[in-house]
Amino acid sequence: MKNIIKVTFICAILFSVSTAAQIKSGDCNMAVTYSEMAFESFKKAYKTNSPEEMKILLKKAVQEADESSAYALICNCPIAKNYALNAVTFGNKAINTTELENAKKFAKQAMNMSLDVMSVTPTCK
Repeated sequence: MKNIIKVTFICAILFSVSTAAQIKSGDCNMAVTYSEMAFESFKKAYKTNSPEEMKILLKKAVQEADESSAYALICNCPIAKNYALNAVTFGNKAINTTELENAKKFAKQAMNMSLDVMSVTPTCK
């Protein structure tokens, strides 16, 4: 009877560790996914010449970068989280500037930060 309890306990521990690893991996994948979405939105904002369209795209991109930072935090990837938060910062600077060229400059920096999230996150798994 004691052996059955020990085996059951060991199996439960192994299952918990395996499940925790899968959850962490899934959260890291979500950090990458949201970063990819943010990159695409920042890129569209960078390419547009319409200030109104740019603001809409930038707001969307900032939300996606913010989601990326949250998932990077959950999957214990502080470098990716910091890059994502930098993307949020540059995105907000782009939203708040009144000159289109400055907004494009900040959008480009946010794009680069989003790419950095994608490049460092796989090392966190």
